[in-house]
Parts: sequence; C-alpha cells; structure tokens
Amino acid sequence: MSANVDRRRILGPERSFPPVYAPVDATASGSGAKLVQDESMNGERANGEMRPLFIKTGLISQANGSGYIECGAVKIACAVYGPRPKPPPYSPEGTLNLEVKFAPFASHPRRAPLRDTEPPHLSHLLHSHLLPALQLHTLPKSSIDIYLLVLQSESPSIESVLASGLTVCAAAVADAGIAMNGLAVGTVTSLSGTATDSPPNAKPIIQLDPDGLQARAADARVTVGCLPALDALSDVWVTGEVTVDNLISMINECTQASQSAHATLAQAILEGEQNKTSGMLVGGT
Repeated sequence: MSANVDRRRILGPERSFPPVYAPVDATASGSGAKLVQDESMNGERANGEMRPLFIKTGLISQANGSGYIECGAVKIACAVYGPRPKPPPYSPEGTLNLEVKFAPFASHPRRAPLRDTEPPHLSHLLHSHLLPALQLHTLPKSSIDIYLLVLQSESPSIESVLASGLTVCAAAVADAGIAMNGLAVGTVTSLSGTATDSPPNAKPIIQLDPDGLQARAADARVTVGCLPALDALSDVWVTGEVTVDNLISMINECTQASQSAHATLAQAILEGEQNKTSGMLVGGT
C-alpha cells in the first residue's frame, strides 16, 4: 500500500445518486397502476425557477453562530466565532477573517486530504460579497472569524458554492447576534446560445440557479450578492464573455430571485431563534 494512503479513512464511493420516485397515478386501478413521471423529481425546471433551498441555524454548539445550507447538490456548513478581541495593532473597525475548506469527498474526482483542499480565490470572493452586509464599524478592536466546510459541490463550477456560501454566512452571522446592514443572499444565472458556433438565429437562454451540467455548458455565468431588504447589491462576479445587455438581464434575474431566497433565509433565522428560546425555557424549568 502506498505511504500516502491514510489507513484510518473509510473510502466511500466516488459518486452517489439520490433515488428518483415516480408517483402512482391515483386515477388508475388494479395492479397495472400507471406511473406518472414528475418533472421536478428529474431536475427539469423552468428558466425562472430556483431549486428548493434548505437552511438551518444553530447546529454547532461550540460556535457563537452556525448555519447549514442545501441547494441542489451543494451542501455547506458554516461556523462563526466572535466578535472577539483582536491582537495589536489597534484597528478602529472590526476585521473579517473568512476561510473556505472542501471536504475530501466534496467533489468528483475525490480530493486528497491535504492542504490543497482550499481554493484561496473562493475565500477572497466570498469575503468581498459578505463584507458590505456587516457593520464592522461598530466592532473596534474586534475580529469575526468565519469558517465554511463544503460537504458537497457541483464540479467544475464554483458559482453555486459561492452563492450558497454567501447565504449560509449571513444565516450564521445573524445566528451569532452580530449587527448587519441586511441579510445577504447569493444567486447565480448562466447564459447559453451566444457562442460563435451557435446557430445564427439562436436566442440567448438565461438559466437561473443552474446545476452542474447547465453551468458546464453555459457560455457565461454571473454570481450576484444581494441585500434584498435594502434593494442593493454587495458584489457581482462574472465568468465568461457576456454583452452589457445580457449582463443586465442576468443581474435582474438574480435580484428578482433573491426575494424568495431572502424569505427562506429570514424564516430559518426566526425558527432558529425560537428553538433557542424554547430550549432556554425548558432548561430553566
């Protein structure tokens, strides 16, 4: 056996697939009931439809705030520590330290359990998207440390990881009770049908919240950080070539879709606070 293989690790399968269920038609009778195919279970969505979003806060008891998100095949856990005293030199504003790590099994092919499991540029991008949402001027001589662990991603695109990471960061920061300008939400759109080898009369197609296959086939992808409560953008990241008109249309799609994601995020934070309150009451009695 090679010396680089960790004998303590249980190597799982390289890829896994969720089961797809076909509901039985209620109008059919007898043993020959007709199976009805559900498009949503096969991942087929309209261009303006986002995938279901699941957010949960307060999962890591040792952290000041935490969150977990699932969107499609992307699964991310986030922990927030702080605000806590920052070592010298003195700073009139608080500092944000953000780090993104990928689990070895987070993508295909499987990553090696080494120090190269973090793409540094993803941490920088997420830092710039989240920074406008924080009120660091109220935290002098303090620091906020945010750690994200990507449990599953959609290779080779990282736009979905960036968008989901921004949303779960906002959930974890709110769970920690840190002042914010507004809840930040990340959304992604892809553009196809604009390449030089496309048919001459082909109309550009904008897909909201693309999955891995759609992102791989796209000519351009746009990730937008939104503050829906303030009707503002925190940052925009563009991958590929896109015209100004198409870029504006893609940003508009993201801002409109951020409203529903913002409602889901706010509801998850509210439920997390209610669970904390009920836990304190039970513990007190």
